[in-house]
Amino acid sequence: MPTRRGVALLVAGAGLYIQARLLGIRELHGLAIAAVLFPLAAMAFVRWSSHRIAFSRSIGPNRAFAGGMVKLSLTARNLGRLTSPPLILEDAAPGALGGAVRVAMPSTPSGRRESVAVERRLLRRGRYSLGPLRARLVDPFGLAEISAEVAPLTHVVVYPHIELLHESAPPEARGGIGRSLIHRLAIAGDEFYAVRPWADGDDLRKIHWRTSARMDQLMIRQDEVRPFPHATLLIDTRLEAHRETMTSSSLEYAISGAASVIWELARQGFALRMATAEGGPSGARWGREAADPLLASLAVAGSSSASAFLGAARRCTSGPGASGAVLGVMGPPAPDLLRVLMRLRRPYSWCGMVLLDTASFGGGSTRERAAFDQRLAEAERALSRAGWRVVIAGSHDRFRDVWQRMFAGGVSRSSLPSQRS
Repeated sequence: MPTRRGVALLVAGAGLYIQARLLGIRELHGLAIAAVLFPLAAMAFVRWSSHRIAFSRSIGPNRAFAGGMVKLSLTARNLGRLTSPPLILEDAAPGALGGAVRVAMPSTPSGRRESVAVERRLLRRGRYSLGPLRARLVDPFGLAEISAEVAPLTHVVVYPHIELLHESAPPEARGGIGRSLIHRLAIAGDEFYAVRPWADGDDLRKIHWRTSARMDQLMIRQDEVRPFPHATLLIDTRLEAHRETMTSSSLEYAISGAASVIWELARQGFALRMATAEGGPSGARWGREAADPLLASLAVAGSSSASAFLGAARRCTSGPGASGAVLGVMGPPAPDLLRVLMRLRRPYSWCGMVLLDTASFGGGSTRERAAFDQRLAEAERALSRAGWRVVIAGSHDRFRDVWQRMFAGGVSRSSLPSQRS
C-alpha cells in the first residue's frame, strides 16, 4: 500500500532512529518519528477514505477497423455526499490497441459526473481484451495508495482494413436472379399480398382505403417483392499459402480485400455468405446484418490446414446458397483445389477470381520466382477457360484498382508488373 516515496520515507525514518540511538542526538529522534508517522497516516487516509463512485467505460465507434481510430471514454460519477479526491484510472490494453491507458480523473463534486476520453489508432485486425479498469487513490503527498478493480474485462473486435470500391458489383440479373427480377406474390386484381405505410413516391392508385381508415394513415397495397442478389466469397486464409515481409503480407492483403468486397456488396443489398479455411460457407444474410458477422470472422482468420480449405470449397458447389455470383481471393490453387473451382462455374451465374501474386510479398530466388510465375499463368489459363473472370493482384496494387479491373475489359495482369521482384 505505501508508494516508493512512502517506503523510502519509512526506511529513512528507521535509519534516523538508529543514528539517534548511536549518537544520542535528541533531534534525530523527532525526525525519525515524523518520517515514520507521515507514511502511516497516509496509509490510514487511503485505507479508510469513504467514497461512493460509479465507473463506466464506453468504446466507439461500434465498428472499429484496422488503421482507424477508436475513442475510449472513462466516466466516474460521485454517488456520495463528499467531493471525491483525484483518481488515477488505468486500463490494460495490448499494443495493437495502442497500449495501456493511464489517465487522471479530477475531483468530482457530489452528484456530478466526470469523463475522460482517449483516442487510439488501431494497428491490426483481431479480437483483443481490454481491461480490467482499475482506479488508484493516492494521498496528497504521494506516500500511500490503494487500488481497486472498477470495470470488468471487455473484448474489442477490430475489423480488417476497408477500401471503398465505388459501387462496382457482379452482374445481378444473370441466371434468373437479381434486383431487376420482380416476383409477383399475388394475381392481378383486387387481391394483394400485404399492406405497408405510404412513402414519398408511391403510386397513389395503390392506396388501400379501408386499411388506411382503420390505421388512421395512408396504407399501400404490397403485391410484389424484389429478391436480393446473391454472392459467395471464397477466401484462402491459410498461413502456409501466403508470404509476408516486415511491411506487407499477402494474407492481410487478401483479408482486407475480402472485407472491402463484403462491405460494398452488403451496402448494395446482396445476400452474402463466405467460406474460408476456418470453415463455411456460412448461411446467407442480407445487407449490413450480413457484413458484421463476416467481418468478425475475417478479423480472427489465419490459422487452418489445407484440407479444411479444400472442404470449404467443395461445400460451395451445392446447397441453397449456391447461386448468383462467386468471388475467390487466393494464391495459385493446387491441382485438387483448381478442379473444385472449375466445377463451381456450373451452379453460379458469374465467377470472379483475384489471383494473388504472393511471391511479390516476399523474397525468393530467381528460380523460385520463375516456377511461381509458371504456376500463376497455368492457374489463370485454366480458370479463364472454365469461364472465370481472372485478375492478378501484386503487393503494389490497391485492391480498389484490382476490383475495378475485374469488371472492365482488357488484361488481367498486375498493374505494376515492373515492380514485381
